[in-house]
Amino acid sequence: MLVRKLFSFLFLLICLHAQSQYKIELIDSNTFKLGEGVVLSKTSFRGLSVVDDQTIWVSGSKGTFARSLDGGKSFEFKQLNGYEKSDFRDIEAFDDKRAIMMSSGTPAYILKTIDGGQTWKEVYKNLDTAYFLDAMDFWDEKRGILVGDPIKGHFVLLQTKDAGKTWQELDTNLTPKAMEGEAVFAASGTSLRCFGNYGNVAFVTGGKYSRVTGADLSRKYIHWKSFQTNINQGAASQGAFSFANNNSAKVIVGGDYKIDTLVFHNSCVKYLPPSISGETFDKNMDDVKGYRSCVEAINLKSFVACGTSGVDIYQNKIWKNISNQSFNVVRKAKKGNAVFLAGGKGRIGRLIY
Repeated sequence: MLVRKLFSFLFLLICLHAQSQYKIELIDSNTFKLGEGVVLSKTSFRGLSVVDDQTIWVSGSKGTFARSLDGGKSFEFKQLNGYEKSDFRDIEAFDDKRAIMMSSGTPAYILKTIDGGQTWKEVYKNLDTAYFLDAMDFWDEKRGILVGDPIKGHFVLLQTKDAGKTWQELDTNLTPKAMEGEAVFAASGTSLRCFGNYGNVAFVTGGKYSRVTGADLSRKYIHWKSFQTNINQGAASQGAFSFANNNSAKVIVGGDYKIDTLVFHNSCVKYLPPSISGETFDKNMDDVKGYRSCVEAINLKSFVACGTSGVDIYQNKIWKNISNQSFNVVRKAKKGNAVFLAGGKGRIGRLIY
């Protein structure tokens, strides 16, 4: 018994020591190159795409986006003419030249660049005030999907199969039904995720109800499956905001953005291989330390979550708060190990681990 207790104690010390190595390093704003019209103190970033350890793209409010080609040592910011009132809450980049941005609000825009942001082509526009786009993801460089808040009881889904050149709205016969008072949060672009080579997709919701809904779009007959999460829910400001998975677990985070320091059912986890149907998530006995708008898998053992009240690391079934700094989104390099964060007032940071 004594040996077992000693082993458990040493194991805990090792876990805590490993977690203590994580920290957030803010990118020095003196290295930023600001284009005409860019005011960082009034810009909020929610879109973030880390292509590799050197190439990072961010997008946000007031039609602003930025790109770094030197691993975050410097960023070049630009404000798009004609889109100064647009809030680009998600961005998907494929290399240092090609990226796609999505705006939330009216009008609903999707823009694409193939020259590093020198020029952008408007590939989708919708003036209907009922449309509110929330998040997008891609299976590969050609095939991607985007989710929007429900209209007439069905979630809006747009799909591309030609690298974002054109977008087609799925017929309501092929889209999942929404419950009354249920919506998707456009907080970090990670409320929707694509899995595998093509077809598997899922998204999380909040509001009066918080669910995970998913399907395999590669099948001839599409069947959407939904199940309730254990995340705090019931009000318009509550629910699941983001989810991520690795080979050992899937983690959902959220909470109440109006009370961002409340520690109450802000996360849940499932310790099984990734799936989109028939799941039951467990409430974490150890919770994130407040509302979190984004979660990202760092490796096969760890996750990082961020929100307006701080940043946490999930490792060995324990959440550890590593910073009280405010961020909206965190993403890991698709090819590499770099992890970056972005948030309000033009804030960009790097996770050191």
